[in-house]
Amino acid sequence: MRAKMKQNVMVSVLADNVISPLGGTSEENYQAVKEGKSAIRAYAPMTAGIPNGFVASLLSSDFEELAFRSAQKAIDASGINVSSTRTVFILSSTKGAIEKLGQTEDDKLYLGNIAQRIAARLGIQLSPIVVCNACISGLAAMILASRLLVSKKYDYAVVCGADCPNRFIISGFQSLNAMSAFSCQPFDIERQGLNLGEAAATVVLGREITTKSVNNGCRRQVWQIGHGYIKNDAYHISAPSKTAEGLYEALLETMNGIDKRNIAFINAHGTATLFNDQMEAIAIHRAELQDIPVNALKGYVGHTLGAAGIMETILCMKAVDDHTVLGTRGYEEVGVSGRIQLSSKHHSTIKTSFIKQLSGFGGCNATLYAQYVGVKPQEFSDSKTNGGGSANISYSVMKKHRVHITPQGIWLDNKEFIIDKEITQNGLLTALYKQIIGNYPKYYKMDGLCRLGFVASELLLKAERDEGSFTEDTNKTRAIVFFNRSSSIASDKKYLASIVEKDNYFPSPSVFVYTLPNIVTGEIAIRNGYHGETSFYILPHKNELLMQDIIETTFMDEQTTSVLTGWLDYEDSEHFEADLYIAYKQNV
Repeated sequence: MRAKMKQNVMVSVLADNVISPLGGTSEENYQAVKEGKSAIRAYAPMTAGIPNGFVASLLSSDFEELAFRSAQKAIDASGINVSSTRTVFILSSTKGAIEKLGQTEDDKLYLGNIAQRIAARLGIQLSPIVVCNACISGLAAMILASRLLVSKKYDYAVVCGADCPNRFIISGFQSLNAMSAFSCQPFDIERQGLNLGEAAATVVLGREITTKSVNNGCRRQVWQIGHGYIKNDAYHISAPSKTAEGLYEALLETMNGIDKRNIAFINAHGTATLFNDQMEAIAIHRAELQDIPVNALKGYVGHTLGAAGIMETILCMKAVDDHTVLGTRGYEEVGVSGRIQLSSKHHSTIKTSFIKQLSGFGGCNATLYAQYVGVKPQEFSDSKTNGGGSANISYSVMKKHRVHITPQGIWLDNKEFIIDKEITQNGLLTALYKQIIGNYPKYYKMDGLCRLGFVASELLLKAERDEGSFTEDTNKTRAIVFFNRSSSIASDKKYLASIVEKDNYFPSPSVFVYTLPNIVTGEIAIRNGYHGETSFYILPHKNELLMQDIIETTFMDEQTTSVLTGWLDYEDSEHFEADLYIAYKQNV
């Protein structure tokens, strides 16, 4: 039986901003979308005279500057002083400033370092967090922020999502044959693929509502977010589940305690790729939500990657404020099985909440519930706490088993793990694979980061099984949460090398997929059949206290009973570290 959530607390949106080719504010972007405008254009570089996909681009933007501008605008409108409060900066991005790889020092491009620089410019004193969870990064960042605020670990969160796709990213999606040569058509029978888009979007969240945040020009309505969940398909690292297992489970948990008659619409991922749209329709139908209108916004500004979850959530809030269900640009005739309500036309609504959903590589899926709160500004004061206070957290976290792997050796539960010297000629990780596994050929397709996480997790799980604490319920209740500082730098360099020569432009799809660090969580989920949360975070440096805060909040999904977690960093074959353990929830 599905347990009812003890914490139904939601956090409030104090301010927001969107910068995209459609405008420099949330309102400008919403009005452009409402007018049916699209910023999608043919990408200039050509192959055999054919455009390499359609994108929406700001043309001259710099990733770091774009994210800073959006975050600063939202902070200015929020009414909070970030330098004198417990404020966390959370950046969501899939590839950050990767287009500069090879033009500057590697560590300047590490997302944790970029986030640190942005936070310092904003006046935020505390260490930032980067969410790098493929296409669901924006929603995952808002879910993390909500958890951190509800648990009173911070007072405010500035959550900014941004990506600036250019040659590196566009060529990668082209290598996967995922790009459309025309403006995309979400859910349509003629859909041919996605368009990419460039944007930055920010929400400022808080447990406190200030008078200024209600009265300012950015947020005239009071919105609260909560009920966010992340689930894995455990099916494939670059294709969605045929049964939509992860998204279906996330939707079910999100809908727990929610009356679907109050939901204005479901804002889908809607990439216009063949399998994604089909999977989303299956998930909605399986969750018995087929009577709720569905829309997708990719036809207006493309798939903005790490910005998508935040940007589209903001546009959905604006639409409900305007009593409107936005139409799906490019949609004409249904091209998915199952009965879902789609329209290319806007229509009116009096309902005051919506569900936002996203799916991404690595088998990850995320859903978020948001609702308008009809409270008059005079009912708030700067000192009054609204948004529900703190969660009823009734558990403790216990660490059990630990594996530590570096080029110097392997230690399991503080004892050195001896490797047969006769099989170490192919490297420490492969020697460990041969000695304790040996029957999972997919290992040899993995990049260095995935190999490191794979063999480390196998050691941990072996210790758990040998102890007899493993149960058959683990596949539904275990999360995977990893941290590092260098993202997927080794695979980034390898992929760049495959596209650097203009006369030898043959990007490798198998390498491109591994330029997303969260793929390692997908590989482990597939291996073990884990359908729980999978998340990947990037920090400026290894920070045990910050990591512990994030791990503790993972258990706010009450279905999660254990987390395979820790530090997992792989720069190259001579510089790597896995420091992993299993965290268990103990109810008190």
